Amino acid sequence: MNHLLPENKKIFSMTLAALGIVYGDIGTSPLYALRECLKGLPVNAMNVDGILSLIFWSLILIISVKYLCYILNADNDGEGGVLALLALLKRKSKKPHRILFLIGLFGAGFLIGDGMLTPAISVLSAVEGLRFISPTFSHLVVPVTLFILIVLFLCQYHGSAKIGKYFGPVILIWFLTLACLGMLSIFRHPEILYAANPYYAVNFFLQNGWTGYAVLGGVFLVVTGGEALYADLGHFGKNPIRLGWFVVALPSLLLNYFGQGAYLLYFPEAINNPFYALAPTWFVYPLIFIATLATIIASQAVITAAFSLTQQAVLLNLCPRLPIIQTSERKKGQIYVPQMNALLALGTLSLVLFFKTSSGLAHAYGIAVNLEMTGLTIIVITVARIYWKWAYAKIMLIFGFFLCIELCFLGANSLKLMTGGWIPLVFAAICVIVMITWYQGMTYLRSSYYSKRGNISDIFNHFSPFKLNKLPNTTAVFITDPYDRSGGGLINYLKLNKIIPEHILILSIIVETHPYIYGKDRYEVSLLSKGVYRLVLHYGFMQLVNIPEDLLSANKMELFSFPLVIEKMIFLVELAHVTATKRKATLMFFWQEQLFAFLIRNSAHDIEFFKLPYDRTIAIGTYCEI
Repeated sequence: MNHLLPENKKIFSMTLAALGIVYGDIGTSPLYALRECLKGLPVNAMNVDGILSLIFWSLILIISVKYLCYILNADNDGEGGVLALLALLKRKSKKPHRILFLIGLFGAGFLIGDGMLTPAISVLSAVEGLRFISPTFSHLVVPVTLFILIVLFLCQYHGSAKIGKYFGPVILIWFLTLACLGMLSIFRHPEILYAANPYYAVNFFLQNGWTGYAVLGGVFLVVTGGEALYADLGHFGKNPIRLGWFVVALPSLLLNYFGQGAYLLYFPEAINNPFYALAPTWFVYPLIFIATLATIIASQAVITAAFSLTQQAVLLNLCPRLPIIQTSERKKGQIYVPQMNALLALGTLSLVLFFKTSSGLAHAYGIAVNLEMTGLTIIVITVARIYWKWAYAKIMLIFGFFLCIELCFLGANSLKLMTGGWIPLVFAAICVIVMITWYQGMTYLRSSYYSKRGNISDIFNHFSPFKLNKLPNTTAVFITDPYDRSGGGLINYLKLNKIIPEHILILSIIVETHPYIYGKDRYEVSLLSKGVYRLVLHYGFMQLVNIPEDLLSANKMELFSFPLVIEKMIFLVELAHVTATKRKATLMFFWQEQLFAFLIRNSAHDIEFFKLPYDRTIAIGTYCEI
């Protein structure tokens, strides 16, 4: 029995950590969700019971059944997320179906948009507790929210490794607080529990008609954050995520929602902020503090997820290269992307200044997550057919049912388009345009430029060994595109210097559809001629690229006939200057060609992206017209 204790302890610690990262977003929904559902409706027993029934079954069907029972099983070697799914499908077909590819790109755009919306609505809804205390504090809500968010984004550079261990305990306290506040109200009015009966949901629609259908847009807010369950799968695994939901998150959320409903039946005037109305007067200030901490952690979780998604997009060749900084030596998932952080900060602060209230932000919030969930369901249907070998009847019975529910929510959320719902759609469209343009541009460069260069064997035939001065005890690493057969800037280097190093490595990088590649599987070595090797480094789409570090590992494995001394190596990279012209039909539109040229000029330099030493790296420029 004793041998089971360490395993149980590990499960407990992973579950606690998952609470802090995975459930922070969905766990802060009680701050505003029920209020938004009842906005514009009479606060009476029929409406309260009906909405609580809808909330109950939404959490059960979408989160408990769809995500935890089915979606979590659609993993790519343990990793989740829409781009991980696209990479999984790419194993069966080098070019996934265009519709699925487009859905995946939009899903990525919506998730990045979520990194702006979640901090804005979560922190703003927590700070709105000041308005509940006294209307005289109303003017402080937006400034305090902006201050908290600015500090949050400025701290991203330092990473969350040191404080991350406190996320789980804080969110656990938050969920216990939700449960306790809800139970106090339910104990006074236990009849509210009857609302779990689906009869009340059906009756709500029958009594309210189209007005009741529109309320589904508010009900959907209770499941926003559910997409994080899948996106963070690789960090924690299935069992800790499931355990955290069924043991802590789900009971706490249901108790709080039903507690708010019970309170509103007797105090309908509390509809402006039913969450804070549940708290005793003496507990309001501590509750605001706990809620603010919880929303900051929820915001940190989606910001970190946006960084991780950006890393995947860069490595999968869907996004220009951006500097990716490792903020923790122990935790490989702790990264910082400066440009993405600046974009998220600008978007989040702009949303707060534009909407000023969490009610206003709720109009923009639901539709993005709804579209991402619907798109994910469509992609998982393909996975179920190709990988799980499910029959069409089974797929339609299970995922067809979930798709119908999500489309019903989508119809209700579309009613918010003119009042803010258009914002995440425009942002996602911009992200998709950038990703498609980059993907098509790089595809053209590789097919029409890199692959048409001469073979590397022709380089040495071009130069007489007697005309080149040999540089002894020197190793030069020429970093090239994997489609480039010519050795990149090697020929230009030889023309300019008339010097050939004693040892030459022609190095290229290939990112696989697996999340991680380890050991000797990462290295592919071939001898081209005496002293000249081709080295292909294979990376997973979740791994950071660090060429010097991997060359050290190759040296330990003795993959070469000579020792690799990193301190004495010379690195050479090629900087491509791309110019857009109307003479060649490369991309769909000329403006896309101009956009691609702009993106490639402003992407991270290879020196920075590959973690190369500045004092021993030479950059040679090349020119290309598209």
